[in-house]
Amino acid sequence: MPRVSVVIPTWNAAGLLRDALGSLRAQAYRDFEVVVVDNGSGDDTRRMLAEEFPEVRLVAFDDNRGFAPATNAGLQAAAGEILVCMNNDVEAEPGWLAALVDALDRRPDVGSVASKMLDANRPGIIDAAGDAMSLVAWNIGRGEPDGPRYDTGREILSACAGAAAYRRALFERVGWFDERYFAWFEDVDIGIRAQLAGFRCWYEPAAVVRHHGSATAARMSDRKVYLTVRNGLMLFFKTMPLRRLLPWAPLVGLWPLVDPLLTGRPFRVTARAWLAFWPMLPEVLRARRAVYAQRVVDPGRVVGLLDSPWDDLRRAGAALGRRLGLGTAPRAAQTP
Repeated sequence: MPRVSVVIPTWNAAGLLRDALGSLRAQAYRDFEVVVVDNGSGDDTRRMLAEEFPEVRLVAFDDNRGFAPATNAGLQAAAGEILVCMNNDVEAEPGWLAALVDALDRRPDVGSVASKMLDANRPGIIDAAGDAMSLVAWNIGRGEPDGPRYDTGREILSACAGAAAYRRALFERVGWFDERYFAWFEDVDIGIRAQLAGFRCWYEPAAVVRHHGSATAARMSDRKVYLTVRNGLMLFFKTMPLRRLLPWAPLVGLWPLVDPLLTGRPFRVTARAWLAFWPMLPEVLRARRAVYAQRVVDPGRVVGLLDSPWDDLRRAGAALGRRLGLGTAPRAAQTP
């Protein structure tokens, strides 16, 4: 039985997947298996896997069920005690898996490990160094130059599941990725659920990958806007501790109607996502009660890992100024 299982969901990206799997063949750490979950690809993904990567185990769907359902299917089929999620548009440095495993071995209190994800198209630029959240969630360091800040390991809120390792025990305790998300923010959701259940998250700078940046999602851009808006609301109302939820719920609830003024995203899409969320709210609140019924740590610990809501408002102000031609937003700014 392999100690590590690497799970890769994919959809119509045979060329990118070939590069991802090639980088896994070059790993210094060898005690692992690879499980690819094909979300109904119409290209030659399955032929390529059979002919070029016969060692890979394939889980095949007839249609695109999304990142969360596909990843869950792969995780549940996997044999390892350490479960690694990897996007199909990621290429791993040879020491990546070894660094992830070493971080978990060194820190028994850690349940998940985030990688240093670099932008494959912009050398020396961070794509993600884990995930953070205030009122909304974003990738830490997105667009910033790699440097000393990202060369030191530290505790963070959540790992970006594009390249992250989890103990199997974490999923056994808190459950799998929430499939209601389909894609986007399900990794922050499980990160917060894990924190409440006592599993810390660690950013490991020695675990380096290069990410080609939404190469799959770019083919469905309106769908991505819709899901990020709807899922951002779901994430906030499902996971935020009360001391963050209660004072800020009115602002977060209305934010999608303001978002197009800040980002230029289509109002018709954000409004449709906003309208789609509210019928889900009773179900989301029931899921919230289940999450907090499982907690073993004070929610104040999660609050301590969150960024200030005022940071979101400053970023929003900077984005509005940029839209009006009054200045530029900070390099790493993420608007809700």
